[in-house]
Amino acid sequence: MNSRILVVDDEESIRDSLQGLFEDEGYSVICAASGEEAVARFRKHPVGCVLLDIWMPGIDGLETLSRLKSMDAGVPVIMMSGHATIDTAVRATRQGAFDFVEKPLSSDRLLILIRNALEKRKLAMENQELKQQQQAEPAGMQDLIGISPAITAVRKLIRQVAGTDAPLLILGEHGTGKAVAARLLHRQSKRAAGPFVAVNSAGIADARMDSELFGHEKGAFPGALHAQRGRFEMAHSGTLFFDELTDLSPGAQAKVLRVMQEHAVQRIGGAEPVKVDVRLIAACSGDPEQAMRSGSLREDIYYRLNVVSIRMPPLRERPEDIPLLLDVLVNEQAELFGGEPVRFTDDAVAMLQSCRWGGNVRELRNYVERCHILRQGEEISSADMPPQDQGGMRAEADVSANFHHARETFERSYLLYHLNKNDWNVSRTAEDIGMERSQLHRKLKSFGLKEGRT
Repeated sequence: MNSRILVVDDEESIRDSLQGLFEDEGYSVICAASGEEAVARFRKHPVGCVLLDIWMPGIDGLETLSRLKSMDAGVPVIMMSGHATIDTAVRATRQGAFDFVEKPLSSDRLLILIRNALEKRKLAMENQELKQQQQAEPAGMQDLIGISPAITAVRKLIRQVAGTDAPLLILGEHGTGKAVAARLLHRQSKRAAGPFVAVNSAGIADARMDSELFGHEKGAFPGALHAQRGRFEMAHSGTLFFDELTDLSPGAQAKVLRVMQEHAVQRIGGAEPVKVDVRLIAACSGDPEQAMRSGSLREDIYYRLNVVSIRMPPLRERPEDIPLLLDVLVNEQAELFGGEPVRFTDDAVAMLQSCRWGGNVRELRNYVERCHILRQGEEISSADMPPQDQGGMRAEADVSANFHHARETFERSYLLYHLNKNDWNVSRTAEDIGMERSQLHRKLKSFGLKEGRT
C-alpha cells in the first residue's frame, strides 16, 4: 500500500511540523505551499492520503480538493482550517473529503485520522483487486492445480523468482493458465500488498491504448472530461500483467519498454512525467522467435522481459493432473448452475486423460460445463460423453479431422445456453461469459444465431 502523505498548507511552519510528525511515524511525506503546487505534485507522485488546508492564496482548498478528486476519486483527503464555518465543512464533505479537522491541530487525532484514511484506501484497493481476480478466473481455479512433474516444476520456479523485481515472460499455449501463474507470482512476491493490474491487450482498441496504459489529463482530447490514471499508475507499488504481449502494436511495445527503462509515464496532455514503480510480467501464447521474425514482437522488449521465462505445460503433458482438475471444475459448475456436482466414472476419467485437449484447461472447463448442462444423471461414464466430443476426442489420431467441428458445435450450444439464460440480452450475455460485446456479436453472426432462429 502507498503510505505517502501529501501535506498542503501555505504556512511553512505548519508544513515542517506535520512533516516531522508523520516521518517520525514512518510515513513518507511530500509538501506543497499552494493548491497549484499540490495538484502538480499529486500528478507526479502517487500518494495514499492528502492533508489539505482550506484557506490558501491562489486556488483554495475546496477547488484543490475538486481537482485532486478528478485525478483520483478514491484518494482520502483530510481538510483542515482555523476558521471554517459549518457550511464550508458540509461543502467539503459533499465534494468527497474524508474528514475535517480544526486548527490548532491535535497530533494524536491527526495520526488516528491518517491511519484510518490509509486503511480505508488499502481496503478499497484490495476489494478492487479481488473483483478483478474474480472476473478473470472462476472460483476454485485461482491456483496451479496438479501433482505432475511439469506443474510441480512451474510452482518451484515461481517460488524462486517471486522475491525479485525482475521482469518476467510467461510462455504457453492458450488456456494453460498463464494469468493464474502471474497472479500466483504476485501473491508470493514482496509486492503482494500492492495492486495486481491485468491488461487484456486484445481487448483495448489501438486508438485508446496510450490513454489506457499511460493515462490522460482533462481536455487532452475530445471526450476527455476528466483526468484518468493509466494502468501503469494503477499498478504503482504492485504488478502489471500484459496478457498476450504480441497483441500490442510494435509502437505500444516501444513505449512500454521506455517506461520500464525510465520508471515513469507521460500522460496524454501532461506536462510532467509521473514516476511509477511496477513489476512487469508479460504472457505470450505463440513462439516468440517466430513472433519476432513476423514483426509482431520487438526484439528489444523480448530480451528485456526474457530475464527469466516460465513455460506453462499444455494439459496433454500432464494427464495425471486431470482427476484433480475435474474435482475442482465439477464443484465450480455445481456452484454456478446449482445441483449436485457431476461425477465422472473411472472409465470416463481415463478417456479424458487420453485426449489431447488442444484448448488445455480452458477447454476442459468448457467440456465439464457442457456435461453438467446436458447430463441425464449425477454420474457420467465414457458411454455418456457428449457424442460430438466423444468421437472427436477419444483417440489422438482423430483430433485433427474432427476438432474444429466439435469446437464449433460446442461453442454454438454454449452461446445458445447463455443467450437463453439472459433472455437474448447480448450485453448481459457478454458480461456473463467474459467476452467482449463486439466479439460476441461477431460469433453470433458467424453461427447465424438470432433470437427465434436457432
